[in-house]
This record gives sequence, structure tokens and C-alpha cells, in this order.
Amino acid sequence: MKSPRGTRRRTLSLTAILVAGAALLSACASTPAAGGTGSGGLGTAALQFVFIKNVQFAGSYFADKNGYWKKQGLAVDLMSGGPNLTVEPVVSSGKALVGITHTAQAVQAINKGADLEIIGAGFQKNPFVLISRAAAPIKTPQDLAGKKIGVQALDLPVFTAFLKANKIDKSTFTIVPLQADPTPLVTGELDGIMGFYSNEPNFLRIKGVEPYTLLFDDFGYPLMEESYIVKKSSLQDKTKRAQIVALMKGESKGWSDALANVNGAADLAVNTYGKDLKLSRAQQVLAMKSEVDLVQTPDTTAHGLFWMSDKLINGTVSSLKLGGVPAKASMFSRTILDEIYKK
Repeated sequence: MKSPRGTRRRTLSLTAILVAGAALLSACASTPAAGGTGSGGLGTAALQFVFIKNVQFAGSYFADKNGYWKKQGLAVDLMSGGPNLTVEPVVSSGKALVGITHTAQAVQAINKGADLEIIGAGFQKNPFVLISRAAAPIKTPQDLAGKKIGVQALDLPVFTAFLKANKIDKSTFTIVPLQADPTPLVTGELDGIMGFYSNEPNFLRIKGVEPYTLLFDDFGYPLMEESYIVKKSSLQDKTKRAQIVALMKGESKGWSDALANVNGAADLAVNTYGKDLKLSRAQQVLAMKSEVDLVQTPDTTAHGLFWMSDKLINGTVSSLKLGGVPAKASMFSRTILDEIYKK
């Protein structure tokens, strides 16, 4: 069975973020998205993705395609990321005005002195899940007793923190080293595997195996993801702040379109922005359907997309600390969101 990794990224573990990669190499090789050239009244800015141009950035594609940035006088270059890219140095260096990154990674960079601030969260829910077969579901952390659970080495710190949050003793079940391939779950060799909500479960569905997903977010381990970061100094610069507001306004409108048009989002990823990646449309549709659950919540309905409530910020801070990443509420700011959604 082919690994799903080629079409959907996995969030970095809390161990992986401690090691900085060759951060700027991928950024230098990035290319603007279709329609992302030229300039308007606000000039040109770059948005750095954390991964390849698949459906996880569908809102940006709609913002570009439907001219939401152009109408505000801003031209936006959509810069592709990848497994060897670290977003934070790209933003810190000024090569990108805004970056979409892993929350834990952003926090670690700030702890190391980076002039960065988190200004929004694409995923309102923690996307990590424990996946089992629907025919033999693991519905609660307590159901782990006596089971064999596959966990990739880089994900083990996150899984351990989740167990800690739920007061589950590792000795009550067996943790088995897992590669990217979820086949051991399909064959019944394993009772469950740790994965990503919009990745492995959908891969299994395509292969004819109905999964049961236990979302970490539902069991004491909240964590905002797909975080938007900017330089704090950019927020103090009148011109750059205006660009950030315009970019995030376009993102919000684009994501509203993506949430309302799952098939269209997949088409943009497969046929236009990620055309050279030869993505599976069926997988991209399923991934987008899953992302709706992570992006759209009562908080975003009440306040707007990317909203970071006090509860979400405090929950994220607590979860990161459980995983050994010291975070502070002061690292998160709603000032741009307040400006975008002001009445």
C-alpha cells in the first residue's frame, strides 16, 4: 500500500521543531502562484506556506483567483513550502510578510528570540487523531488498555503529552514503531495508529477501510494549528501593517469560498496551483471535507475565521507545555483579526 505522505503533510512533532532545517533553501526555490504577480496601491507581499501547494491552502487559491487581494491593491506571491522548509526564518528575514506554520514551531522560534507574533489560526482544533477501524473502534483514551498502537518516532512526544493529559499509563498498552504506511492497521496487525485528521483516515477510506477517529482535541489536548505569523516590527510599520490587514482580509474571504465549495477547492489544488504535483482529486476532496471540521467552529461563526479565543489560546499554551514547549499567551495577538472584523 502506497504511503499517503505524497499528498498530505503531517504536522511536525514537538521534537522535530527543536531542530532547524535549511530554512531558506526551499523559499528561494518557491514560485509565485498563478495571478500573483504585478503590484497595486499596497505593492507586493509574499505568503509562505508550510507545505506543498495542496488543498490545505485552498483559501489562498480562492483569494488569488477571485481577486480579493487585487481589489485591495495588493499583489500576493504564494510561496510553496515542503518538508525541508522552516517558515519562521523566511518571515523573520523579510522574504515573506506572512507565514503559515506549526504553532509549536512558531513558539519555539519566539522563545529563541525571533521577532514574531501569532496573529491567527487556520485550524481551530488539534488535527492529531488516534485512528482505529470502525469495526473495532477505540473511542476513548481509556480504551487503549491492552491494545497495540502504532506511533511514528517523531510523533511520540505529542502522543506522550496526550497520554499525560488524560492520565493514561503507557504500561497498560503497547506502543509499536510505525512508518508512514498505515497498512498494519488495515491488516489488523495494529489496533490503532496516531495520525492527522485529514490525512491517514481519508487514505484508508480510499482503500475501502472505514476508520474511526479519536480527535485529540476532544480529550484534553486542544491545539490551534496552521498558525499565521508575522514580524512584530511589521505590525508597527504603517505600510506593512496595511499589507498584513489586506492579506488576511483576502485570506478570510478566500477561505469562506473554500468552505462553501469543497469540490472547487480540490479542483484549484489539483488543476492549477498544485498541477505539477499530480495530486489525487479524490484524496484532495476528502482532505478538504475534513478541513472544514477543523477550520469552521462556533467561535469562527461568531467572530470570523482564524479567530483565537482566550479559551483556545490558553488551551494551546497548556497543551504545548505538556509537550515540553513553553508558551505564553502574550505570543498570540488578535489585533489584526479585530481590525479585519471591526464593525
